[in-house]
Amino acid sequence: MILACPTCDGRYDVTGYAVGQQLRCRCGTVMTRPAEKMQAGLLACPQCGAGVSPTSSTCEYCTASLLLKQCPRCLSRVFSGHKHCPECGAEIDLAAEGTERKDLPCPRCATALTARLVGDIVIDECGKCLGLFLDHVAIQRVITDRAQARADALLGALPRAEVRQTVKPGERMYVKCPGCAQMMNRKLFAAGAGVIVDVCRTHGTFFDAGELPQIIEFVMKGGLEQAQKKEIERERQRLQHEKAMMGMPSGASGAFDVRAVQVRDSSGAALVDLLFSLFG
Repeated sequence: MILACPTCDGRYDVTGYAVGQQLRCRCGTVMTRPAEKMQAGLLACPQCGAGVSPTSSTCEYCTASLLLKQCPRCLSRVFSGHKHCPECGAEIDLAAEGTERKDLPCPRCATALTARLVGDIVIDECGKCLGLFLDHVAIQRVITDRAQARADALLGALPRAEVRQTVKPGERMYVKCPGCAQMMNRKLFAAGAGVIVDVCRTHGTFFDAGELPQIIEFVMKGGLEQAQKKEIERERQRLQHEKAMMGMPSGASGAFDVRAVQVRDSSGAALVDLLFSLFG
């Protein structure tokens, strides 16, 4: 059974916990293991949308397998395959953490990170080097939610420091994820952001001192939209180059250029690549 923290949406595997037993989220919220709900939230096949009985093991229309699972937030029973709970809208398949609180080491200096709740976002911060580690839920909220209150709260709570992209002599360029101890990838956050971050596709992203405030300001000023436009223009130029190499007449293929770019844009691929290539 997976249980979601009502404050920060952290997920915990509480299988084996007795009903009423308490546990503490890393954000400090104390949760109580509730009793399970037995009814299904939406009696619809997640593959074809056809109505089905909660006792059915397969959909009689598309023959898809129907397995019941539980929403980690509202505990409604839903069919496996739904991305979001039809009752409360919570994302279903976020990875769960262990139930034991443990100190995460700073990837840069190995000092124990301290969890702090800012609004509805948990940040793990290092008191020595001022680095910050955010899990994927927090990152997605930062880069997809333009709520001014959230941005102001984060900017007011985060330490300001000069961003440096060069590594000092003797300092490690590649660092390990505090969650799994695997080496993290270094990636440019987005074109124009001017910030290279350290990413674990499983657990989250590490920001050196000053990087997260710079990224928040970049997002709030519309930097992601500008990066998306640049990506679309690069795609347009790539298609034109491919057609030129194939010897296709430019006049006859102009419409192909526009349609191809529009398909990529309308499907959300350009923006998804931009926002979530960090975790792909």
